[in-house]
Amino acid sequence: MKMTLEVDEKRLTKVMRLTGIRTKTAAVDYALKTAERAARREKLFATRWNSEELAAAVDPGYDVLAVRHSDGR
Repeated sequence: MKMTLEVDEKRLTKVMRLTGIRTKTAAVDYALKTAERAARREKLFATRWNSEELAAAVDPGYDVLAVRHSDGR
């Protein structure tokens, strides 16, 4: 979708330089995705979970060490 918006050019240039993103469109898309992830994370951490929900959040058969070794770490 095409649209016109006012963007802080210095900030956009800084984001492009820091991330290595080459186009303004890609930089804006990156910013939107990053903002969405941050908002979801904030919402998740603001949610109070009871002990049953916490226990069900992770598969009891999950072995973090096995996963790390399978990734080559």
